[in-house]
Amino acid sequence: MDIYKLLKFNQYIKSHRVKFLGLWVLSVLNKRYLSIQMDPVFACNLKCKMCYFSDPEFVRNSPKGMFKEDDMEPLATAVFKNALKLQIGCGAEPTLFKHNARLIEIAKEHKVPYISMITNGNLLSPKDIEAFATAGLNEIILSLHGVYKERYEDLMENGNYGKFHEILEAITQQKKHTPQLRLRVNYTFNKDNFYELKDFFKVYGKYSIDIIQLRPIDKIGETVYDEFSLKDIENDYSRISRAMQAESEKRKITLLFPASVLRDETQSLKVKTSNDSSYLIPYTYFYISPKFSWKDDYNWREETFADWKKRSHWNLELLKNVFMSRESLDKTNRNMLNYTVDIN
Repeated sequence: MDIYKLLKFNQYIKSHRVKFLGLWVLSVLNKRYLSIQMDPVFACNLKCKMCYFSDPEFVRNSPKGMFKEDDMEPLATAVFKNALKLQIGCGAEPTLFKHNARLIEIAKEHKVPYISMITNGNLLSPKDIEAFATAGLNEIILSLHGVYKERYEDLMENGNYGKFHEILEAITQQKKHTPQLRLRVNYTFNKDNFYELKDFFKVYGKYSIDIIQLRPIDKIGETVYDEFSLKDIENDYSRISRAMQAESEKRKITLLFPASVLRDETQSLKVKTSNDSSYLIPYTYFYISPKFSWKDDYNWREETFADWKKRSHWNLELLKNVFMSRESLDKTNRNMLNYTVDIN
């Protein structure tokens, strides 16, 4: 399954009523539509300045924990039947977890169509990459906050620029042996690292990158870096993003990017777009960590997702949304599903 073709398809469908009708049908038939975002451990080895792990108070007070190896099969039995995608790593660093290869194997045994892992890459080894790919991992997503060493190691505190390049090369070599493995780079940009994107392919063009996501900075907590305004780059964003788009097309790279970075910063850090599908997040985005799962009243140790749907009248809620106005659904300021998907 190509998850990016599904994102492109979602982009074409403008009616929220059609989208919710489709979700309702899938849910009634107990089919797959969940995007499971799993933090198997809630900790990080870096202190990226745009991340809440740079805030000492958050680190002190955040819920700690780690899944046990014995947890993975019961969790899979409860929820993986309805998973369209499993992403290992969401708000923390998954390579601190020692059982990722087995988790990937279990997800494959439960026929999850697409499995990805998002990581800063600094704890990975070529042996890890081989083990994950052999187990069935479809995609490694590497987080990047600077094209050049100085910016990278400043914004990704404790990160090693040389190590990052070593991992890019190791993944590039591994892809020759496991063609199903994809490499994606997520570049989170702010007014200070944005212009380095002009040299992205000069520095990273030798690696076998399949997908690039350009992510405008968003306030996700208290962070060391606090320059959230993008006003300084508004006039140049279209020019540089178009250049990235053109070069990605030449290289047959899928590019995910916001069409603009215009936003009313007095109200929200959400960029304006005609492809905003963030209202779907509460219905498709299944987050799970050692301390949290999906909804407050759901415990995967005690019931399956299908059983919870019946108990909570979930299908009825999806059906009601077919008849609700778009305005009444706009309760989130996040911009997770509003990217232009340019597949090459």
